[in-house]
Amino acid sequence: MLLSAPLAFLYCLATITIFTANTRNIGISKTTNDAVSENIVEASHSCLGVDESDPKCQQYIPDKSKRNFTWLLLLSMCSTVYGAGYIFSSVALSMGTSVVESLIFLFFETLGSTSTMCGLTVAVTVMFEIPIFQLAPKLLEIFGPEKLQEIACMAYITRVVGYTFIPQNRMWMVLFLEPLHGVTYACAKTSQVEFAARLAPKGYESSSQGILSSVIGVGSLIGLSLGGWVEDTLGAKVMYRGFAMVALVGLIVLFIAGKLHGKSIESKHEEKKPLVLPTHTTKTNYDSAISTGEET
Repeated sequence: MLLSAPLAFLYCLATITIFTANTRNIGISKTTNDAVSENIVEASHSCLGVDESDPKCQQYIPDKSKRNFTWLLLLSMCSTVYGAGYIFSSVALSMGTSVVESLIFLFFETLGSTSTMCGLTVAVTVMFEIPIFQLAPKLLEIFGPEKLQEIACMAYITRVVGYTFIPQNRMWMVLFLEPLHGVTYACAKTSQVEFAARLAPKGYESSSQGILSSVIGVGSLIGLSLGGWVEDTLGAKVMYRGFAMVALVGLIVLFIAGKLHGKSIESKHEEKKPLVLPTHTTKTNYDSAISTGEET
């Protein structure tokens, strides 16, 4: 654990650095001639570190918005309360799921599990993932990405808290909780893909999903590093209940962000409503109602 976590962090950091560096070449024109393409790339590299006002290098230097595209895309996803709340919830859930996926068999061994039972639990989880992925378009149409993320969080909380109440040598009870992992994984992944696609500029859907996956991967890194220490220090039950609380906080933040986002949309609709002027008929009815009230 002490070795794999830093290596995973370095891998994620290297991936983000390479992706960011590659966006510097977005502004370079593409050509079908390989020889011309190589010359253009070499020329652009020769201009690195040179004054950007140099007219010889102007044609090879992309504008600043393109060079900072990766960070601008990430900021655009976090620019609203809803976006920030959703990403926070996804990172919190990722912290919890990473612990389950990597450390759960160690906990099962303390409950008296066999290797056959551990393999059976994986089969049960996959059996419930496949139909949910198959129904993903319909689920998105009915619930939307926000509700699917909330369902994933609730399924995770129920599952890990249930683990902590399973008595010794009663591993068969785990099989009743394992389908919830399929619900968590399938709903979360479906929701995240749709969330990134909706916020991405046209043509950059894959880039948005890659950036979102990198951010969520940081949650996995933190979850594994912290989870391993907590399990060694306080025990597995405390660890799983603690990460259930983390996922619950993410669920609450997402729920509040969704409510605030809905209210902001309603207020904008109210502002855009046209002013309805009274017609002759409504004015006559209004005057007659007033006169009737004065008589009474």
